[in-house]
Amino acid sequence: MAAAALALTQGVLLARTAWDKSDTGDEPVYIGAAALLWAHRDYTYNNPAPVLPKWGYAVALRVVDPWMKTAPPEWSTVISHMLWARRTERLRINLFAARSATIVVTVLGGLLLWAAARRFGERTALLTHALWCFSPSVLANGALATLDGWVAAMMCLVIWTGVRLFEQPTRRRFGECGAALGLALGCKVTALGVAPVLAAVALAALRRQGKAGRTLWSASAEGVAILAGVSFLVLWSLYGLTVGKVSTDLLAERFGWTARSLGPLPFPAWIEGMLHQWALGAAGHRTYLFGEVTTHGWWWFYLAALVFKTTIGVQALAVARIAAWIRLWAAPDPGSPPRASFLVDAAILAFPALLLVLMSLAPTQTGIRYLLPAFPFAMLWAGRALPDLWRAFGGAGAAVAAACVLASAVESLSVHPHHLMFFNRWAGGPVGGPRYLILSDDWGQDQRRLGEWIRDHGLPGVFYTYYAGMPRKWGVEYRPPPCTPRRGTYALHAVEVHRPRRIEPGCLDWLTVEPPDERIGYSIYIYQVNKERLERLVAERDTPRPFWRSGAAPPSQPDAP
Repeated sequence: MAAAALALTQGVLLARTAWDKSDTGDEPVYIGAAALLWAHRDYTYNNPAPVLPKWGYAVALRVVDPWMKTAPPEWSTVISHMLWARRTERLRINLFAARSATIVVTVLGGLLLWAAARRFGERTALLTHALWCFSPSVLANGALATLDGWVAAMMCLVIWTGVRLFEQPTRRRFGECGAALGLALGCKVTALGVAPVLAAVALAALRRQGKAGRTLWSASAEGVAILAGVSFLVLWSLYGLTVGKVSTDLLAERFGWTARSLGPLPFPAWIEGMLHQWALGAAGHRTYLFGEVTTHGWWWFYLAALVFKTTIGVQALAVARIAAWIRLWAAPDPGSPPRASFLVDAAILAFPALLLVLMSLAPTQTGIRYLLPAFPFAMLWAGRALPDLWRAFGGAGAAVAAACVLASAVESLSVHPHHLMFFNRWAGGPVGGPRYLILSDDWGQDQRRLGEWIRDHGLPGVFYTYYAGMPRKWGVEYRPPPCTPRRGTYALHAVEVHRPRRIEPGCLDWLTVEPPDERIGYSIYIYQVNKERLERLVAERDTPRPFWRSGAAPPSQPDAP
């Protein structure tokens, strides 16, 4: 009953978030691709993105919009009809329908994670499930028509089948594990990193069964062959059993290789998409951290993202478990639980560690959502803190675990439904967080709220830093903001203030001398500039301590943060 209550609560939170937010940067692309997939079995459009989430969006959209069955083959026409050419009410229904597919798999993923964690005890399972249900990153991405919520949910399925495989390594369970891996690969190519972990789990399971020597290796080879074969067939089925040529043009352009065509190969769109992602990942991305913008990234970028984008309650729970480990490890009993369970924890954390290292070494670093596939594993590890804390500290340890989870939930819910803009107290909350990190946090999700704000204030329009989508569909009448001081109402995306992309760095430094008057969803800064304020802003323009300065600091002045 408790797990059902948690799942229902998470579903309500996700639905409220999905209905509240306007389209984010990538969602129209996925929705248009889903319509083309349904109507024409077009696996090539937007093929860097694997196909399973798009099948989910297609099914959901087909239910609410029968027109999709006869959609033309041009993406621009399709997306215009699905979103931009419709009344705002119809736009919201279609957007919510696509997002509802992600909501369903997110909630189901949490239940699978709970079922897997039950092997370690009912309380551990509830603790793990609560971490999943109230994680701000899960609540943010689980309410969007994007890939990240899907791959995280499929990793919950991988964990569940992996635990079952470890308990009883039969041919059927090897096949179940392979099917889960195939579905995960159909969501995002980063799921490939879990394959060697599954192979290691299979080997440990067979050894646990008493197999050794040649028998062990032959059984392992058979099991891994079943796992790989089923994974291959599932992924191929998602792509309609297609066979075709794979182009290496993008790799040739990026690395100077000779362009060639490979194949024919199965699921060519997935292979080409994987190569595309490899090329894009090697090319780098404009990344922002601690006031600096670069395209090559930092080795500690994702560590900073974890420090600022996970709740302090979860961090405290991790520290408490390590403290329990240390206390129990020093116990005189050589059979103490930490020694016995070390390999289990190593298996749980293997994929998160591998993903963190690979993402940290890559020059393309665009937000914590890229670590989301590791979250179910980390949550299972954190959930296993409860028995350790009980053994190390008794009832007080269990109370600490419960307090950490409760504090985490409260901190996450305090920003609902603005979970994309969640930052913890180390960063100063969602108000202070963009000073340190702002990438896939402000993703254009508050344009609808801005349109309502403009209407409620009776304004004909605003100066607005365009980010993505069609702002006017949400009631945002706007002009680009001037780089010279001028009276008016300004609506500035946080990402354009702290990491300018569409405007020149320093363009709005005359305005951001002062903090904004208010924030819409934490992601859009509102400034109202009348004659008196304009004079004050101009007079204070060269202050050494502005609210924010994106351009160069004035001569002889210290650099702004």
